[in-house]
Amino acid sequence: MYALVLFICYLDGGCEDIVIDVYNTESQCLLAMDEQRLRQGGCFPVEDFIDGFWHPAQEYSDL
Repeated sequence: MYALVLFICYLDGGCEDIVIDVYNTESQCLLAMDEQRLRQGGCFPVEDFIDGFWHPAQEYSDL
């Protein structure tokens, strides 16, 4: 299972990771990301997201 995660970074430097939805396959997740035109986000295995073994939003920040 894959989580579609949206990264939101504020001008003051703080960032948040928000789970939009959960999908059975990575391809379903990527398709949903494309359909919703999300640029600042990604699809991550749910287990990695829960365990914290993935890149936080701060690493993807444009600021």
